[in-house]
Amino acid sequence: MPRPGHFRELDAEIPDERKALARALRDLMKVVDLPLRQTHEELARRNHGCDTSASALSDLLNARIHRPKQEVIRALYDLAETAVRTSGATMPVTWEELEDLRLKACEPPALLCTSCQRTVLPVPPAQGDRQHEIGRWPTALTLLDMKQTRSAEDVAGILRHVGMAGGPAEVALAVTACRARGLRSEADVILRYAQTGRDGRQLAEIAYEFMRIEDHAMARRVLKMSLAQ
Repeated sequence: MPRPGHFRELDAEIPDERKALARALRDLMKVVDLPLRQTHEELARRNHGCDTSASALSDLLNARIHRPKQEVIRALYDLAETAVRTSGATMPVTWEELEDLRLKACEPPALLCTSCQRTVLPVPPAQGDRQHEIGRWPTALTLLDMKQTRSAEDVAGILRHVGMAGGPAEVALAVTACRARGLRSEADVILRYAQTGRDGRQLAEIAYEFMRIEDHAMARRVLKMSLAQ
């Protein structure tokens, strides 16, 4: 691949979500201002947990990877932040925005209803009146804003509602989204509310939803909670 700033056109058939992530990562590469192979070497030197190769990094920048790894993208973001401190440039994207793009890129392409041609979320319906949040659980971003503005009471109310009244799919998505955005303590609070407000069978249903979205570590954790009921 040429030096940063000279990228090939993204293939037309690539989903828009993956293209958006690739464009944001290309902007980071411009800030880093290193050739691809040197960028890979720097990522490997700085972060031994960044399991990638130069060719895999190229695939990531060309939107060819279906499920981009968070640790690789975070390592590239951190490298760009370091470059900014010495170059005086500005970061083209925040980490929260970048992680949101990654989560969108990992989702299956939206399905269209054959009769009305409107988007259909590829997930089971949620219980109650919060079905609109099942797609990605964007409330995780709201929680970040609330924490920054010290709206502790509002944060607690959302966590309690999801843990106590949210459907199994919403609980799983909420916990996964919170953990992905660094809200680990909030994710734990949701699980504690779920454990105190549900029986073993209901917890097992939440564990199944974690398995369905391939978060097997959390599935095992919730299964242990269900067996303890």
